Amino acid sequence: MNNTTMTSDFTTRKAMLELSNITKTFRLGPADVRVLCGASLTVREGEFVALVGASGSGKSTLLHIAGALESADAGSVMFRGQDVSRLSRHSRHRLRNHAFGFVFQLYHLLPELSVLENVLLPAMVCAPWYKACIRARPGKRRALELLEQLGLKDRLRHRPSQLSGGERQRVAIARALINEPALVLADEPTGNLDPKTGQTILDVLRGLHKGSGQSILLVTHDIHIAAQADRVVTLQDGKIVASTL
Repeated sequence: MNNTTMTSDFTTRKAMLELSNITKTFRLGPADVRVLCGASLTVREGEFVALVGASGSGKSTLLHIAGALESADAGSVMFRGQDVSRLSRHSRHRLRNHAFGFVFQLYHLLPELSVLENVLLPAMVCAPWYKACIRARPGKRRALELLEQLGLKDRLRHRPSQLSGGERQRVAIARALINEPALVLADEPTGNLDPKTGQTILDVLRGLHKGSGQSILLVTHDIHIAAQADRVVTLQDGKIVASTL
């Protein structure tokens, strides 16, 4: 497929996530540091977008705002036509839990839980403690299927400390997918891994995208990783300055 065909394909798809004129300032001691200065980004249904930029350019902040982990100072975040800023706190939590799947550089697995338990955590959210296990039961079959697909069926009872970095990240990917999210938000998912293992993780994400049409927004500083996405978006001085196929 040539670039012209690809461009036509993605621009005709319905927008899933639209961030418009996002600004964000952090207070660091006596100084205000503006990280985002009117950044705008659209991710369409079924698209794999890589967001690149220098360290400290605001990539992770923009990703967190996209996933309703943080709020913007100004600008709008629309998810499938819904204004996220107008949602109640409970509705935002529910949106995060069901619509988004998060993968982080440092995995963020709970060390006291097994692999299977870590994957099931999102399925247990938003339920009272005495109902959490019951709530997770329907997700157990999916968790087992995901872990088998990711080559972890022999690691179900292992703790994170007993896994390699690549295995931990595959557990994190399974956890991100347990609630069948519309969009996976991956923040430097290969950044803590050696190049070979990092490519393996990227291959998993690409396989999800190509196999099931999973929409993905990935933050990376590695241009070689970014080049494997459908589209590369560059963040500079708090704004999106380029978008290339």
